[in-house]
Amino acid sequence: MIIKGADILTPYGITKSGIVVIGNGIIARISPMRDICPDAESRHEYEGEHEVVDGAGLTLVPGFIDIHAHGGGGCDTLDKTYDSLERMCLAHAAHGTTGILPTTMSGPAETLKKSVGLIGGYMGTRAPSGAGILGIHLEGPWLNPEWKGAQPVTGIREPSVRELDELVEASSGNISMITLAPEMPGALDLIKHAVDLGIKVSLGHSSATYDQAIAAADAGATHVTHAYNAMSGLHHRRPGMVGAMLSSNKLTVDVILDGFHIHLAAAKILMKCKGKDGIALITDATMAAGMPDGEYELGGQRVICRNGAVRLPDGILAGSALTLDKAVKYAMTELDCSLEDAIKMTSETPAWILGIDDKKGSIEVGKDADLVLLDAELQVVATMVRGSFAYVSEDLPWQSNAL
Repeated sequence: MIIKGADILTPYGITKSGIVVIGNGIIARISPMRDICPDAESRHEYEGEHEVVDGAGLTLVPGFIDIHAHGGGGCDTLDKTYDSLERMCLAHAAHGTTGILPTTMSGPAETLKKSVGLIGGYMGTRAPSGAGILGIHLEGPWLNPEWKGAQPVTGIREPSVRELDELVEASSGNISMITLAPEMPGALDLIKHAVDLGIKVSLGHSSATYDQAIAAADAGATHVTHAYNAMSGLHHRRPGMVGAMLSSNKLTVDVILDGFHIHLAAAKILMKCKGKDGIALITDATMAAGMPDGEYELGGQRVICRNGAVRLPDGILAGSALTLDKAVKYAMTELDCSLEDAIKMTSETPAWILGIDDKKGSIEVGKDADLVLLDAELQVVATMVRGSFAYVSEDLPWQSNAL
């Protein structure tokens, strides 16, 4: 595959009217057009059996990585069918997401085992269709019930090393991240054990004091789940989880930029404290993402999507209907982020948080060809996962015959 003529966003700046050569799902070359095609002889190398896509007038950016998504396209992570997972991944690919962590809710042990087992099986037996599944995110069940948010309280329990081991086994080793409350009994032991297994530990749904949050970071936790939401707030004598999140260099953070979950001023403070290198944009998407307003489910609970906000019947926010292309636009229009910074928070930073930035998160030779073509209005024109198109709009100039 060759993509020609697009402006290419790389870690070193934008290559105007460039060319990207892809082979076996990997980026093989990135160059300005003038360096590739000075004469007919050199052009021959890039023709033949290559498919050529004309990206003139478009911007090529690295694929988005969503480390926290419960559903999308009318499907839920806990639906426990391959078809539902596939439709969820296809729905997110239509909005530029090339890698995703399907995220579970707190629930009975057997339910979670079945869910992670199905996701692990899907990863092991099916070729990517839509966004590629990069692993599983367990949001719970080891949370503080007093800060449950939309998590079902009946599914919350104390941290257990044994249960984590059982879930890791059920998932065929595909758990990449867990969210837990560090103040709960046994949490520090679970953090250390998870880190030993190579699992990223995030803090959330928590009443932790500042000292408890920092102790968790010292034990190996590296991240904080959905900034400001479902956690102890900042007070000048009681800094809480928010104080630890904002001040500790050991903790990165993810945030839901949908205009509902946090005030714009809080988002600006977060940007000043953590910066583009410390923030991952997430969706926390429910099955309502990419769908019209209406009634849906979140882990078996009834939720209502109205005017873009998803809530439980009692009015509590319950995930979102957000997609990452919308989060990018919000960052640029409301937070005055550059395109480069907004894309970094949806691609390179989450890849670094997961420890997969050697293969994903930026457009560089040798990395996976997880790519998104955007038009001038930041609409997704096409999404590519490891060199194959997972989404193509009718606006993509398809297969031009020459460079």
